[in-house]
Amino acid sequence: MSLMKLHLIAQQIMDVAANEQMIAYAKKDTKAEGPAFASFHLCDWETLQSRPISEGTYLHLKFGDAGASIADHLGEIFTCRAARLPDGGCAVLGSDSNLRLFRPDGRLGACFPLEYRDAGAYDIACDGGNPRFTAPAQNALALFSLQAREIALRVGGSGVFSHPGGLFKQGHSLFVCCSKSGFCIGDIGAAGEDIVQTMLLPSCDLGEAIPLNVPPEKYFAVFRRTFLWSERAFFAIIEDAEF
Repeated sequence: MSLMKLHLIAQQIMDVAANEQMIAYAKKDTKAEGPAFASFHLCDWETLQSRPISEGTYLHLKFGDAGASIADHLGEIFTCRAARLPDGGCAVLGSDSNLRLFRPDGRLGACFPLEYRDAGAYDIACDGGNPRFTAPAQNALALFSLQAREIALRVGGSGVFSHPGGLFKQGHSLFVCCSKSGFCIGDIGAAGEDIVQTMLLPSCDLGEAIPLNVPPEKYFAVFRRTFLWSERAFFAIIEDAEF
């Protein structure tokens, strides 16, 4: 199976936010004088050209209508993972593996650890009103019931996933970034040993395993285009005839 072809869009990536129609990124910028700062950019999925956007626009894409309020509460917006809830609220997973549930008006509704067998969650994607999350240390993908506050379903084991990390949901497809090399997510593995494993929902049947030649942080399916965040670089996945 051939490896995907990548088109570099930007480097020094701090964060990527997307839904099924739009994708934007935050990158580290510098000026001749003064400290480094974050700049925000929206990428056109068709032309792959980027244009600057405001921080407020980026926060709206990542957290929803109450993005500014949620960002104020969190204090740090780049190390957390967010998933929009059907009621307009937002589930935010912190680097501490605590899940924070924000109401549509930006108020915090609940905060609790999200883990599987003492392994902290790495990323989340909402399936209906409940989050699915990866637990790399247990090679597991789990569905968490917010109503029961417990694991409702677990898929995993070393025969299914290897260090599952980044998650993205488009329609009835879930894209799970896995490190076949045995390195933790974010470390460099051998070429071709990292994959994006697709899964069909709600059946949880495994679909195509997409081979990579870079370690995956997160894979995105936006309208008719796919993108990859790897380490501190942001790529579009292209066909042979493009660019």
